[in-house]
Amino acid sequence: MKNLPALRYILAAAIVVMLAALASWYFVLRAKQETIARGDAARGGEIAAPFGGIVGSTYENIISSFSSSAADEKGSEAGLPRLSQVSKAPVAGAAFVGSGPPAAPSAALSGASARLRFIERATGYVLEASLETGALARRTNTLIPQVYEGIVMPKDRVILRSIDAESGALVTLAGALATTSAPESASPLSYTRLADGILSLAASPAGDEIFYLTEQGGAAGVRAAWNGAKPKQVFSSAISGWRVRWSAPDRILLVQNASDGAAGYAYELGAGGAAPLLRNIAGLTALPHPSSKALLYGRSGGGLALFARINDASSVVSLPVRTTAEKCVWAPSSAKATEGKPATLIAYCAVPQVSPGDGFLDRRYRGEMHTADAWWRIDVGAATAELLYSPGSIELDVEDPVIDESGNYIAFINARDKSLWLLRVKE
Repeated sequence: MKNLPALRYILAAAIVVMLAALASWYFVLRAKQETIARGDAARGGEIAAPFGGIVGSTYENIISSFSSSAADEKGSEAGLPRLSQVSKAPVAGAAFVGSGPPAAPSAALSGASARLRFIERATGYVLEASLETGALARRTNTLIPQVYEGIVMPKDRVILRSIDAESGALVTLAGALATTSAPESASPLSYTRLADGILSLAASPAGDEIFYLTEQGGAAGVRAAWNGAKPKQVFSSAISGWRVRWSAPDRILLVQNASDGAAGYAYELGAGGAAPLLRNIAGLTALPHPSSKALLYGRSGGGLALFARINDASSVVSLPVRTTAEKCVWAPSSAKATEGKPATLIAYCAVPQVSPGDGFLDRRYRGEMHTADAWWRIDVGAATAELLYSPGSIELDVEDPVIDESGNYIAFINARDKSLWLLRVKE
């Protein structure tokens, strides 16, 4: 009984300490939520996620305007540098949308102005960036975690690809953004789940159709509406590893997954089936032109090499840069093809500044190595190349480059951290 008062004092002190700890933890969480909310407002997405809390989002990794990537570089009249980092957060895919000129520096995002639309890997949110002002807006607020591949299509459509956490199945969602008069506002994403297990997928240039491969004792190629409706099998192969490129309304290319030194083949899929396009090329990568029969293709075996073909009947031209076709984009066809003279075929390629050595493709696909690239302008018809832009000390391993319809901007993902970058072609 003599120890009873002491025991009471000890219990009272313990309760006080616990209450103080809980109060401290409450204020820490509250401060964190306020910080994230401020980042959300600065980003342009004032609508919270449809479920769960706002803690844990990647908002703080998205900047409210483009960040300069070269301290000594002069920006444009709007103050933006020639090379800009659009998103520090990992991105699953990006493309340019809008047919009008970029918004004026003093204007907000417009549905008609040219913009860069992209998809976050961590959240599946769809965002847009102004090419001139650097303003960002979040278009969707439907949380779809761990999107490893995203395809931005015309007509406000997107494809999101992820892995089901429970079953491990490859999940593909076809979504449509809400039509709104205020593109800077976020809305729910309406989507349809396509067949599970899709290996590779490409969208038509108009955004009305998709072509995808599923594994069925090899590969089965299916052509369907953009949301998976009316599927029709149009291709089959005993080989399951293919990459799909849909460059023109009726031009679908199937290229075998590349491996250093291994013979690769490419086929063009038409009404009569698959016709051989390229044969027995080591480490084959290919990039078809969006409006002609021109073709860039790379070889990886004993080093990198890049080649071009103007059309199906022309001879092969060796180009004076060493890179893969996957690091290139075709410039849009110019309107100068008059008086019977063909338009100049121009491509922009990211070229490793140091030779990556043998086994480059296999090591890169496994994520074991990265390059530091500079951008080159390639005149395919003349087989000449000139340096377009060198990022200096910034190490950029370019993947999935895209170009806007005016040919003034190139967007790409840095494979090192999946961040999104924008390059203005002209100084």
